[in-house]
This record gives sequence, structure tokens and C-alpha cells, in this order.
Amino acid sequence: MQRPKVKRFATLAAAFVLALTTLPVLAQEGGEEEAPEPNWKNEVGLSYVGTSGNTDTSSFGLDYKGERKPTPWGLNLIAMFTRAENDGDVTAEQYLVGVRGLRQLNDRWSLFAGLSWARDPFSGFDNRYIAEAGAEFLAVKTDKHTLSFDAGLTWTSEDQITLREVLPPADPPVYEEDIHAVDWFGGVAGLKWDWAFSKSASLSQRLLYYPNFDDTADWRIASDTAVTASLTRMLALQFSYLVRYRNQPIDDLEKTDTTTKVSVVLNF
Repeated sequence: MQRPKVKRFATLAAAFVLALTTLPVLAQEGGEEEAPEPNWKNEVGLSYVGTSGNTDTSSFGLDYKGERKPTPWGLNLIAMFTRAENDGDVTAEQYLVGVRGLRQLNDRWSLFAGLSWARDPFSGFDNRYIAEAGAEFLAVKTDKHTLSFDAGLTWTSEDQITLREVLPPADPPVYEEDIHAVDWFGGVAGLKWDWAFSKSASLSQRLLYYPNFDDTADWRIASDTAVTASLTRMLALQFSYLVRYRNQPIDDLEKTDTTTKVSVVLNF
């Protein structure tokens, strides 16, 4: 069950993202000439699949990415919501809100600091807060390819969900959720690659590795691959494939989770 503090956090995060995306749009409307390369880039993706009749299933996804070009201060925003139901039963529920601030040092190097919150009860955690700080290096920047690497230190606080059998035992067994907080010090290492392989299509890859310095067996990897095809200047179709791997899953759950989405994307 989602607790009140999570609802407040999600509401404030949504309002924060909305304000940051609305302000640059309003600012651009005030001038007659459009800048050739705007400082702000925003992307909103919407996906939905539903069936009825012999089966009653539905899935809904909403994604947001915002980026302010460092001049020399920059900002990256991300928000994600995914929910799936099968015959009225929730089978997937994922939330993610994150912000990362950047300070550009030169054409290649930048410093970053960020904060994120995630919730995925089907992966065994009710809340996960990650604070991060480190450096980012731009290795390649051409008309078709952009490749950057980032690495830093993290502090993670996670409310882990485990199931325990109610006493006295019943037939069939009855379980209830037990939530306990776990904190640890770790790191983050990642890469980001963008490839514009045609005038209207591109591929992007974001790979992240999270080591746990307190428990070295509890490391995680996240890979997000997306192919985007532009329909108009503002609309595009996007296919994305997200893989999340945890070497030491919570409560003996599966190590690997995948999410596949086909979305309509609005760029502004």
C-alpha cells in the first residue's frame, strides 16, 4: 500500500517537473524569433494497450525527459509511470522521478549532482531514494554520434518489501507484507550514446551500473534502449526496451525485469 509520504513526494515531483517544462515554453512564446538551438528540450511519451472480451487486460505508460543545455549550468529531468492490469488485478506498477544538475567545466568535462525516487512493489521495494554526485566526460560529439561517460558516488535508502506467513499457519498459506529500511553507500558508472542514423530516425542507449560498497554481491544494472522515428517536427513514434538486473534480488524474486513500450512522443 502506498503511504502518504510517497503520495506527497510524487505530487510535489510532478508539480516540479510541470513548472520546469512550462516556464521555458512561456519564455519562448514571448519572442518573435525562434532560437535555432533552444536551451531546453522536452519529450513526453504516452503508451496504452487494452483488450476486452475473452480477456480483460490493459497497460499504460507515461514518460517525460527534460534537458537544459549547460550554459554553464544545466539540468536533466526524468519521470516515468507504468501500470498493467489483467482481469482487474494489478500486475505491474512502476514509478520514477529524478533530477540531475550539471556544472560544465569545459567542452569535455562536467560535474553533476542528483536525486531520484523510485517505487516498484513487484520488484520488492516500496521506496528507493538515491543521492549521487560525480563527473561526466563527453568523449564523442559529431553530427551523427554523441557518446559520454559518467561516474560518481551514491547513497541509497530503500524500503524493502518481504512476505512472511501469518501465524498460526493457514491452508492455503496467508502472507502479509513486512517493510524494512536498508541504507548503503555505493557508486554509479554509466554511458550514454545517441546515433542519428538518418534525418528522421535515431537510436539512443543509456547504460548504468550501480555497485554496493557495503554488500558487493548486491549490484545492479539498468539498460534503456530506444529507437525514435520522427513523424513531424513535434511528433514521433518510439520503441523502447528497458532491462533492469539485480544480482541479489529482494525476497528471492526474479533477477531480471524488462519493460517494452511503443509510444507516441511529443517534443517541445
